[in-house]
Amino acid sequence: MNRKTTIICSAPDLASMNIKENLLAMHDWDREGAVYESDRARIVEVDKLHIFCDHIDSKLERRGLPTNLIIFASKHKSDSSKRLFSAHFTGNVSDAKFGGNPRELAPAAPQLLRPVLHSMRDLAADNDAGYEVSMESTHHGPTALSVPSIYIEIGSTETEWVDPGAGRIVASTILDMDLNLDLNSDSNSDSNSDSNRDPDGDVRKSGYPVAVGFGGGHYAHRQTKLIFETEITFGHNFPKYQLDNLDDGLIRDALLKSNADFAYFDRKSMNAAERNRISAVIEDLGYEVLRERTIRERYGQ
Repeated sequence: MNRKTTIICSAPDLASMNIKENLLAMHDWDREGAVYESDRARIVEVDKLHIFCDHIDSKLERRGLPTNLIIFASKHKSDSSKRLFSAHFTGNVSDAKFGGNPRELAPAAPQLLRPVLHSMRDLAADNDAGYEVSMESTHHGPTALSVPSIYIEIGSTETEWVDPGAGRIVASTILDMDLNLDLNSDSNSDSNSDSNRDPDGDVRKSGYPVAVGFGGGHYAHRQTKLIFETEITFGHNFPKYQLDNLDDGLIRDALLKSNADFAYFDRKSMNAAERNRISAVIEDLGYEVLRERTIRERYGQ
């Protein structure tokens, strides 16, 4: 079988099943057992939560279902109970309480993050759905993956998880990505390799400029605004509460596994010592740290 974008739906996850039902209703699929195939994508249902799906890409390969990109269709749970569509990448910067391995980051799919957030925002507005839209910072598993992946989520309580309108919006977003975008553009399993950099340290790629973010809160308010108000996208992002756990190796992995062009600091949320320590590592690796003003000047819409 050809390598295809693979949408992983989790049977114990109510939002995931909601999204799956809408995907099946909104598009033509060829069914082979528990797997649904279209020309460019497939749906695979698993019997455990997504966060525990380490090595699922290699497991799919052994089943004859090779993939080049994974979309985890999932719920988002929060004590705030806000109506939210969100997307993020996976990784652990300390222990692994919620799947994955300690101090490991999965390859990100930053070229998908931006269109996903824009699509969910536009569809939510068109349908007067009352949902906010935000990127989240990097958190939880799975981390042991060799292909890029992204979580796309409905939050934040059971009421929203089973909301058929929310399921349709996320399913529409996923289908738009499958049918209208080249999901392979530079978001590939080689993106965490130095082979993607030229002798001067510049990343050889097309697509949206990619930042790795540092600072701010879990919902990355300033980073989300930059995605909506400039031409950039984000790979891995680390909120203020994670910064103390970032060592040189994790910072390097974040840049490489995001196929990053530069780094961005939510400077007001970081003290001088944090900024100086992290920026020294980033600059030693040959990347710039760009201020918001510079990003808006270079990449403003």
